[in-house]
Amino acid sequence: MNETKIKLVVIIPARNESDFLRSTLDALMHQTFQLDRIIVVNDGSIDNTSNIAKNFNVDVIDLPDRGYRATGKPVLADVINKGLESIKNDECNYIMILGADHILSPDYVTKIIEIMERDNRTVIASGIIQGEPQRDTSPRGSGRIVRYDYWKKLGLHYPSGYGFESYIVYKALVDCFTVKVVRNAFSQSQRPTGKTTNYENYGKAMRSLGYHPLYAMGRIVLTLKHNPKNTLQMVLGYFDRNTKKYDIASKVCKFQSNEIKKKIKLILRNKL
Repeated sequence: MNETKIKLVVIIPARNESDFLRSTLDALMHQTFQLDRIIVVNDGSIDNTSNIAKNFNVDVIDLPDRGYRATGKPVLADVINKGLESIKNDECNYIMILGADHILSPDYVTKIIEIMERDNRTVIASGIIQGEPQRDTSPRGSGRIVRYDYWKKLGLHYPSGYGFESYIVYKALVDCFTVKVVRNAFSQSQRPTGKTTNYENYGKAMRSLGYHPLYAMGRIVLTLKHNPKNTLQMVLGYFDRNTKKYDIASKVCKFQSNEIKKKIKLILRNKL
């Protein structure tokens, strides 16, 4: 792979991340793949986040303080979009979205780009966070690398709504592109993930994306098993009729229906 001809831009949304950002940026600086540009979108931090980023000589976009964190809320899409808006036309081949507390192994980017360069139908890919479960068809929101040409056709932005990170993944799948999880591209989070999950918003995301009822039920059952206190909030979110559905909702429902049928056939085949 000729890395000199491949350009990648990294966007890091960050609010009050002075305890973690330095380690995240340091890991980026030591990637075996040479990064073309790093953009930190400082989301109204009241700590030293902005100065830490500037000390690494990366591009910093300072946003006003709205008074609360965007994590887990649709407004996070607007924060990331500010970084996407600063990317010039055809400036890069790939874009990575990375959490401010996410440390990548030195060869993380190289391993993912190698996979994507071998298959131009693969438009989204991520590695894994060590010690955490990961489905092969669900590239993580943080550490995700997206092919620039593909995202440009979608307007080079996340939609402002619940489940925005999953939108482009399902858009790719229903349009017959490939998404991948590269299991030998390792990373670690500096704090446990999922601890601040808003389960009502999770339910609204499933509704926005058009989750098939059985698919949604599976997610709800898993939540009941691991986080029973939050199950009701997820159910209420999923059945919230005021939540706007995305334009791909019907296609997502059909896609998931086909996936369910494949799993049922596989189970029946194994039992016979």
